[in-house]
Amino acid sequence: MLGIDKGTTYTKTNHELCIRSTIRKHRETDINLDNDKIILEMGEQKYIVGEKGNYSTDLMKSQHQNTKLLILLSIGLSHPKDEIIFENIVTGLPIGQYSTQKSAMKEMFLDSRHEIKINGRYKIIHIGRVEVFPEAAGAFFSQSEYTDALIIDIGGLSVDIALFRNKKLKQYSTYAMGVMKLYSKIANRINSLYDLSKTEWDIEELINDGLYVYGEKVDMGVDELALEHTKEIIERLSLEYDLKTIRNILLTGGAAKWLQKYFLLDIPQAKVLPNSQFTNAIGYYNIGKVLWG
Repeated sequence: MLGIDKGTTYTKTNHELCIRSTIRKHRETDINLDNDKIILEMGEQKYIVGEKGNYSTDLMKSQHQNTKLLILLSIGLSHPKDEIIFENIVTGLPIGQYSTQKSAMKEMFLDSRHEIKINGRYKIIHIGRVEVFPEAAGAFFSQSEYTDALIIDIGGLSVDIALFRNKKLKQYSTYAMGVMKLYSKIANRINSLYDLSKTEWDIEELINDGLYVYGEKVDMGVDELALEHTKEIIERLSLEYDLKTIRNILLTGGAAKWLQKYFLLDIPQAKVLPNSQFTNAIGYYNIGKVLWG
């Protein structure tokens, strides 16, 4: 059994496999000297997975062929030595789209036999059972400390919100305010200031390592933009949730640790869930254990 969180920017499993969620068609001119590319084949099509580049810019995951390809790839990579794989999976959808997309997401995998190649290695994947769960709600079940909590799941395109009382989902929301939109704002600023051509894919590394122009470290204006973006999220939250009276507010998602300091300015009780990048995938796996043993 495998928990798979197919995010807009990264696809993760409960075994902490993490793949960038970008797919493009393979070109005859592509060179793979160091075997550092992931080459995925399905049917007559050949793809390159995980390079910097285009990703799905809407939240309708159940309608994207990329969703199927990335989930099958995650299963294959989780069984590197096996040619024939039998797997049950739990995956997720943005919480705001869950009720309308759940059936379509499950139908994507109803054909239980899937044939792919990963870097030339043949895989036959048999999917026995599929369950789909809401993002953010999945993250709640990655932990057992809290029975009441507000989950703020900061994804690539969306921020998913789930309010739990006594382990029951009471209220939820999805905001199109994910971290890639913040990265895009930062990229636009530094490109304008320093005549560069950075993209949102470059920003995480620049935040960690700094931006150098002609050998000198320069100011990227990250704090101002990150604070502005976080306050926009909090303003939306405040319209729907009484943040002052919620005792446990839990941040998760790949950017949770970085953005926590900005959330704390207005939400001093905000905590980051352990292993925050993988909490949805871990939660999905835990849900599968309850459903199927």
